[in-house]
Amino acid sequence: MRFWNYKSDDFYNIYLKIFDSNFPVEKKKVILKSLFTGEYCLMRITSISKQCYEEYKKNNFKKVTKFKRVNKRFVRHQFTPFSETLEQIVARKTPIKEFWNIIDENEKTHLITRGEKEKDEYFYINIPIEGGYFLNKTSGFEYGKKEELYLKYISGQKIRWKKMKLETKKIETANEE
Repeated sequence: MRFWNYKSDDFYNIYLKIFDSNFPVEKKKVILKSLFTGEYCLMRITSISKQCYEEYKKNNFKKVTKFKRVNKRFVRHQFTPFSETLEQIVARKTPIKEFWNIIDENEKTHLITRGEKEKDEYFYINIPIEGGYFLNKTSGFEYGKKEELYLKYISGQKIRWKKMKLETKKIETANEE
């Protein structure tokens, strides 16, 4: 059984075969991108914005089933595009530990609303990686009972929101009551 945080040696071995192949660099990127499509390690949601949290709270943290109306307001804001991640791992043969570290670091993503993306800053909280919340799918992200229970759990606590400035991508800690 594959777990959400499983780092397969098979993926790395395929990467090595592709890296050592005679394919042009662009073809190697296309193959690797196809290989990683829908994998949990990509576009890993590590934080949720205050407005996004409030949208879920309005619906009592239930999964929003009216896809066209509310779910299109949620955006996964990725700081490093996967194309840049591919550039790093195709530029030179990367050892397995570094390979997974590059993917882990570059694929951190915040779940925000479309309105927040248009502004220059937003407030957010981190989501524990250990929980495997909001996992990547081929299209979109998972939101089920596990995510619902987690958001309900944190709603009963005092939340310390942090501030993200999009233009500088500098994280500042800010308390907001």
